[in-house]
Amino acid sequence: MLNDEVSNRAAQLDSYRDRITNFSNEFDLGLFVYIVKRTLVWIVMCLLLAFGAAQLYLRYTAPTYASNVMLQLGQTNNARTVLMVNTPLLEDNNLQADVQLLRSRFFISKAVELLPLQVRYFFRGQILTEERYKQSFYKVDQVEITDASILGRPITLEKTEDGRIVLSYTAGPNTTTLPIALGEAFSTPHFKAVITYTGRLAWPADQDRGTHYFTLNNTGNLTAEFAGQISVAIADPSAKTLQIGTRDHNAMLARDLCQAMADAFITYDVQRKSESAESILRFIETQKDTVFAELRASELQLGVFKRDNRVSNMQQLTPLLLARSDEYENEVLQLRMEDNLLQEIEHAAKQDAGHMDVYQLRPLLAGTQFAGTLEEEITVLGKLLQERELMAFEATSQNESLRLLDRQIEQQQQLIMQSIGVMRERIASRMADFDRKLREYESRFVELPEQELAYARIERLFNINEKYYTQLLDKDMEYRISKAGFVPENRVLESAVLPSQPISPNRGMVMLTYILTGLIIGALIVVVRYVLHNNITSLNDIAKASNSSVGILGMVPKYKKEIPVSQLLVDKHPKSLIAESFRSVRTNLQFVDNSPGPKMIAVTSTISGEGKTFVAINLGGIICFSDKRVVILDLDMRKPKIHLGFGAENLHGMSTLLIGKHDLDACIQKSNLPGLDFITAGPTPPNPSELIISPAMDHILEQLKQRYDVVLIDTPPVGLVTDGISIIQKADIPIYIFRADYSKKTFVQNVDRLINENHIKRMSTVLNGVDVDRNKYGYSYGYGYGYGYGYGYGQGYYEDRSGAKRKESWLTRILQHL
Repeated sequence: MLNDEVSNRAAQLDSYRDRITNFSNEFDLGLFVYIVKRTLVWIVMCLLLAFGAAQLYLRYTAPTYASNVMLQLGQTNNARTVLMVNTPLLEDNNLQADVQLLRSRFFISKAVELLPLQVRYFFRGQILTEERYKQSFYKVDQVEITDASILGRPITLEKTEDGRIVLSYTAGPNTTTLPIALGEAFSTPHFKAVITYTGRLAWPADQDRGTHYFTLNNTGNLTAEFAGQISVAIADPSAKTLQIGTRDHNAMLARDLCQAMADAFITYDVQRKSESAESILRFIETQKDTVFAELRASELQLGVFKRDNRVSNMQQLTPLLLARSDEYENEVLQLRMEDNLLQEIEHAAKQDAGHMDVYQLRPLLAGTQFAGTLEEEITVLGKLLQERELMAFEATSQNESLRLLDRQIEQQQQLIMQSIGVMRERIASRMADFDRKLREYESRFVELPEQELAYARIERLFNINEKYYTQLLDKDMEYRISKAGFVPENRVLESAVLPSQPISPNRGMVMLTYILTGLIIGALIVVVRYVLHNNITSLNDIAKASNSSVGILGMVPKYKKEIPVSQLLVDKHPKSLIAESFRSVRTNLQFVDNSPGPKMIAVTSTISGEGKTFVAINLGGIICFSDKRVVILDLDMRKPKIHLGFGAENLHGMSTLLIGKHDLDACIQKSNLPGLDFITAGPTPPNPSELIISPAMDHILEQLKQRYDVVLIDTPPVGLVTDGISIIQKADIPIYIFRADYSKKTFVQNVDRLINENHIKRMSTVLNGVDVDRNKYGYSYGYGYGYGYGYGYGQGYYEDRSGAKRKESWLTRILQHL
């Protein structure tokens, strides 16, 4: 038995694996539709659960509201037109930079500061917490925080039964509780404040539904909280428009925060542009003073250099030196010529001492600068010489007058010679001065590159400072004009509006999502049940699972009503589908064994509950309708049911008959149908297997064959016990019962084992409990194996009195599939 169970389990796993592997190739539409029908209750339950879960989610999820504002960036700078420049003098708007600015916590803090959020008011319900922004019935004023640990912590307000208001909060390990009076200042270890009513002077009636509390906040905490709720995007780059969006559980707070972002940006942009211009102007003023001082110093250095070199431009210094050098050389040459002239005059004068030829000196002096100086002295000398010549004709050399006149001539000659000597000394001195200056200019020519470099350095520094100072003057004027002409044109195209509907949760989307989830789960259940489906549902399943030649006698439709115990139905509803199905089985029995003489039919199954007793009773009844004598034996002594089907007692039967306690006549009982008798199982014996295989059993069967045309035996399930195998081997027509949607496909292997191992011939099967409604979905029960013929059950010819005409409610039909 253990080996059989192991083999059955292995076969079942193989069946699951084969079904999963061949799912796409062996898809059975009828079976799938049938499983959907059987699983309909689970699908409905999934949908109901999904609908309920969606309602709970919508009910207990805080709604999120969204608000948007459209901001256009722009500016007008009339100074560009005035100054006729194309480059921006002030900072231009950069969309990407402005987007990052709006997203930054630095800017969000500026927007938060515009809102009354230092104190936030809340109402905590049983599940949800609601912020009552600008809607609180009380107000906390004159807040002074003494300990920053209170920031962000809930401070609860409760009204006691005696009408007092109690404030309580927890900061650190300690809990502070303080009774307060509205309108009066109070102090706690962490803060000081005054609480007053805002409008109505009454405590709200929702005290029992939740708790009122408020929190104290700073800009940093609020900025960190709201940073994730603000979105900034470029709406249209060409139009320079930005869209600012905010989300919050409070609709009014979402709108105000969005509008505050736009207002803060417009204000900040004006301040930023103004501060930019002011900063530039301050820089220009500072640089002007510094550069002016440097320009002054370089100008003084350049003046000193020019003064020292007596030039106004370094480019004129070389020609000037050359010109002066040439001038000095010309002067030296002229002086040398004059010196030579004086030397000749002196030489001429010395050649005839005492007899200086005045007439020779005059040509030498003609046209020179010395003519004016020596002319008078030579003229006087000439007069003295003329007087001496006249006196020489009249007087002798010893004449005193002549001697006196000679002495005057000699003195006049000495005077001329002295004059010439003085003039030559002057010329020599001047020549010496000119030579010195020429040597000086020659040395300056050698030093000229260094001076030019020094001059170029001083001049370059002067030019740089002068250019920079001039630019600073120009930029100072331009920025002053630009600042006066700048007009910011950032404007709000669409103001933030108060949202009326939340964006989350989206009721339609949530319902659709949950319902689709329910449908998917239901579909998965159907697919899983289809893939893991291992029950026999049709005769084809039996034929495909069997490796032996198993005859198929037919099938028995499912009875519409609940049958407490197996009972005879063919006599009560002779025109029903069940009666006709048994007639078809009776007809097919002739193809199994149509030899003359009494026949022994053994009915068995794999496990209990497959309907072998029901088939045995009704098959006996339908055979009895053909004028044959039929006796039904109940050999399932462990779990007898024949007596229940006929409503008889089970005081004696096969067990007492086999042990010889009663005779055959005492055990045979009559049914309501003439010709149909039965023998119950009798009291349950301790050894049913031994009784069945005893010789007494063969003797009883021989006696019954002499009395009846058909001996129909209800044997124990061969899948559980082996009591009935010996009877099946002896039977002329062994019948194996399967129950649709109950028997496993692995049970067919028991039939193969009985045929192959026990050498049972003529084994036939009957499929019991078939749901004929599956034909509505195109599911085929035809078969092409064994002895059977194709047939169907029409609803027009056969009368179905099994309860099909009773109209059932939809709930009853659903519950039937559980």
